[in-house]
Amino acid sequence: MVREPITEKAICRYDGNSLCMDCIEITDFETNEVICQKCGIVLQDKILQDNKVSNGNTANTETHVKNRSLRFHDMGLATVIGKFNCDSKGKLLDYKTRQAMNRMRLWDSRSQTKNTSERNLRVALSEIEKLKEKLGLSDSVGERSSYLYRKAVKSQLIRGRSIKGIVGACMYVACREMNATRTIKDISNNLQESRSSIARNYRMLFHHLRLTTSIQDPVKCIVKIANNLEIPENTKREAMNIFDILKEKKLTAGKRPDAVAATVIYMAIIKTGVNLSQQNISKVAGITVVTIRNRYQEYIQHVKLF
Repeated sequence: MVREPITEKAICRYDGNSLCMDCIEITDFETNEVICQKCGIVLQDKILQDNKVSNGNTANTETHVKNRSLRFHDMGLATVIGKFNCDSKGKLLDYKTRQAMNRMRLWDSRSQTKNTSERNLRVALSEIEKLKEKLGLSDSVGERSSYLYRKAVKSQLIRGRSIKGIVGACMYVACREMNATRTIKDISNNLQESRSSIARNYRMLFHHLRLTTSIQDPVKCIVKIANNLEIPENTKREAMNIFDILKEKKLTAGKRPDAVAATVIYMAIIKTGVNLSQQNISKVAGITVVTIRNRYQEYIQHVKLF
């Protein structure tokens, strides 16, 4: 890119017209210059940048402002006082000013939660963030679960119920809506909350908030279980083919997706000759051996394995 000092008689090389009238201005924040997009001549240099981080105090504030989200109890709009005791020129503050800054930080952290409802929300959103990281979910799932928890708080549905139970239910609803293959058992194990508590709160949210969730896709369950079992690729493809046959005959409707996936994988293992027991499949899929046997007896009449 050509950078030249601008003069009154400078002419744009693109169309021969004078600058500042027909030139398209773009800003380069790395060099602090305004440049003509057509010919590359510098129109203005040494521009001031409001978003340029100059010291540690502004760095924390700007990072917090950029992260405006429902996943924060204050939605990312609160003031954050930096932990570095220095002024705008980088000089260290004197002893009395440092004491005042420390006390200001203390009261700033206390003022962010004014009542029990805000403290509850802060703890719950922290649990949602930790659970999202443990399950390896995206930020959009965390955003949706935070929105559902805020909606439950506004509807006064959390009184008398455990925070983790509501958090698990909100996360499960978000996973169902965003097509993330996570079961209640996965959430229960990572949240250290009973499965019955999460399921009970899920039914409560589903009834009061009038939620509509899609049915989990068995194909994603097949991929997830097959990857955890580390079975060969040809067995995975065979499981997909068996599922397509059963789906065409409408034998998978109304059945648990993880049960259908586990049974289809078991049938593919038998057909491809992989040495794997029903017990191993049931542990990975999170269902009982009896369920796999019942589905197998139903499906074996419509699929030829030998």
